[in-house]
Amino acid sequence: MAQLDSVSAKNWQWPLDLAQYDRSPYLSETEECALVSWSNTMRVRAAVPRLYLPLRDVAALSSKQSLLERHAKAQTAILQEIQRTQQPYWAWSQQAWIDLVRHPLIHSSARLFITANAYLLCDFRLVHCIGPIFYLSGLGRLIFGEELFERECGRLHQALQKIGYGKVNLQQNFPSILAAVMLENRNPYLESFDTELLERTREKYSAQAHGIGKLSHGLAALGILPEPLRMRNYVSWKEKSGGGIAPQWVDYCRRWRETSTLQPKTRESNYSYILRAGLWLAQIHPEITSPADWTVETCADFLAALNRLKVGEWQLHSFDYTGRVNLGTPLGANSKRSVLYAMRRFFRDIQHWGWVRLKFNPYYHLATPNSILRLCGPNPRAIDDNFWLKLVWASLNLEANDKLSEIWYPLEMLRAISVVWTHAGLRQNEIIRLRVGCARAQNDPIIDETTGTTIAAGTLCYLDVPAGKTFTAFAKPVSAIVRQFITEWEAIRPEQGFLIDPKTGERVRFLFQYRGKTIGHSAINDTIIPMLCAKAGLPVEDSRGKISSHRGRASAVTALASVPQGMSLFDLMRWSGHRSPKSTLYYIRTKPTQLAGAFAKADQMSHLIEVLIDHTAVVSGAAAKGEPYRYYDLGSSYCSNPFWSTCPHRMACAGCDFNIPKDSVKGEALAAKAFLHRYLEEVPLTPEEQQIVKGDLQKLEAMLDKLKNVPTLDGRTPQQIHGNEVP
Repeated sequence: MAQLDSVSAKNWQWPLDLAQYDRSPYLSETEECALVSWSNTMRVRAAVPRLYLPLRDVAALSSKQSLLERHAKAQTAILQEIQRTQQPYWAWSQQAWIDLVRHPLIHSSARLFITANAYLLCDFRLVHCIGPIFYLSGLGRLIFGEELFERECGRLHQALQKIGYGKVNLQQNFPSILAAVMLENRNPYLESFDTELLERTREKYSAQAHGIGKLSHGLAALGILPEPLRMRNYVSWKEKSGGGIAPQWVDYCRRWRETSTLQPKTRESNYSYILRAGLWLAQIHPEITSPADWTVETCADFLAALNRLKVGEWQLHSFDYTGRVNLGTPLGANSKRSVLYAMRRFFRDIQHWGWVRLKFNPYYHLATPNSILRLCGPNPRAIDDNFWLKLVWASLNLEANDKLSEIWYPLEMLRAISVVWTHAGLRQNEIIRLRVGCARAQNDPIIDETTGTTIAAGTLCYLDVPAGKTFTAFAKPVSAIVRQFITEWEAIRPEQGFLIDPKTGERVRFLFQYRGKTIGHSAINDTIIPMLCAKAGLPVEDSRGKISSHRGRASAVTALASVPQGMSLFDLMRWSGHRSPKSTLYYIRTKPTQLAGAFAKADQMSHLIEVLIDHTAVVSGAAAKGEPYRYYDLGSSYCSNPFWSTCPHRMACAGCDFNIPKDSVKGEALAAKAFLHRYLEEVPLTPEEQQIVKGDLQKLEAMLDKLKNVPTLDGRTPQQIHGNEVP
């Protein structure tokens, strides 16, 4: 449809000139007599032209002859009500019109026409009170005209179809909802609609809040609204109760919330924490009502109380803990750390803003104790390997029959979201906020500087990630399969209007935007993951609990760190979009098999002993004549026995002739040899020796006692070497 010019888009001429009518609120004697002596409807109409002619003019606005009979019934009902009340309709209240429309004796076919007269002649504004919503489409056609109403409805219908809505979805109640907005606006042109009008209409027609939100997406697609309404009639954050807290403390908390630049969710949670600190003050330190009254002693008391806090204590009146399974259990370490962060941030901000002058240092006197920090270390919750591999397979092989019954997103869109989740390692918020054209091809080959290998063009692609929680916008390399699925979705993606990025404030076209809105924040957890689990034949929980979007991010990072020659911690930090490697550690899980392999390797190395080979003796031929050329380093001495590994005294050398102390002349000469090379030799341990290695001293003493009469390599026993001394 052609766009209207700027003048007609805003202005709609009222179809009747009300100034031409005599709108006196009282009946004349002639009118009273004509109405009292009612015998013939035609004669009454002729006798009260001041009252009848406006009604006739309203009827003349309808072009269809079939509607004249219904107009006549409405006119008769109005004149009869004038007779009963002895007041002209010009003087009726809004409620009087509602009572007439709802009167049980009024024919149903006449109700809309009575409402049309009230709307056009008497500024009737309670249209939402007349009855069911489906009445309104007919009322809109009566008041604004069939042609104009259908034209505007068609324009909006086409705009909604372009962004993904189907004809079936738009048939039910859609004309009535549009009529409700037109009637509230008292102007049928779409260009005259604004956000305030839609919000006002949604309050009056709360049952149709979703439909009015849908209508706003069409208006945004037409460029009439800068952005659509939220699809549900969301209210602001639930106001938290300040009951039982010093009013001055509550004022500081609320003022901080209104001033803080933190993200809304973080700001609200911190606001809750600092309010609860006010509850503690009221119970323990009622004399302290302002942040300026806090001292070092107060901080110490607060840390001690928080360390012993249980779930359900310091409870705001506006929060209901009923049904919490962990009620009465000690507060978790991470929760304690969050409370202390909120308190430090609160005190720091109000001091920087010049509201108070503190008597303590928040960062020192409210620092998180080490006893709590030790319990808050990294605890990666990566998905079990066997689950994760099947989910990756499922994301690459989704089919139309895999869609769950309640999913109405296009299959190509679901595939793209699934592959991005399993291959890109993004946060849920980052996936939702990806922009159109975010996947760029790798057109040139890449040479790996560390290995010298060449990565062929097209092996990877670059994914442009918007600014997130901890990092500015950046590009990350991912598998080329990601771009393939994104390109397939972009090829069929309906044209969508621009939306505001809630984090950056930019007007952008989101990649996963459909029907004028992005996917919901719970779409991945509640829609995508259950669908992938069903495809892979898996439950939605693994050994560590419910599978979630963020656990998938941890699995992607862990996979890149666990493979042979995997990415370094610094590279993973940049790939994940973290500012610090410490953050990345919260995503990398050390697999049990990987740990076992590392232990086995280290355990094998722990059984190696250093061997010195005298290459001079080997080359000269002295070794062939029986001269020693191999020396085992025993720490304080060398053993020249080439079969030391089979000697029964190797764990506690008895000091036979083969033993060369390092501090002896021969030992020092041996260490000074230029052609002495050092090697490692594996020593197989007997079961008894294994127990000794593990620290079993009783086994060591038993072995020494057992070997005291066993001959050494030179023929003497330890008893003979050391005399009567027990080894």
